[in-house]
Amino acid sequence: MANHWEVLGALVALEFVVMAAAVFLLIPFEAAAPLAPLFLVLTYALYRYRTR
Repeated sequence: MANHWEVLGALVALEFVVMAAAVFLLIPFEAAAPLAPLFLVLTYALYRYRTR
């Protein structure tokens, strides 16, 4: 079972990924481009967390 800090970290990452996805849909990508690297890293981290 995951400890409380792991769950909290996963929820924070999930919140950022969802908000970044909404930003990518609502504003031009050129303006949201600085979010893309962190979006990709956190998406991969959530994938690895979920499949372990």
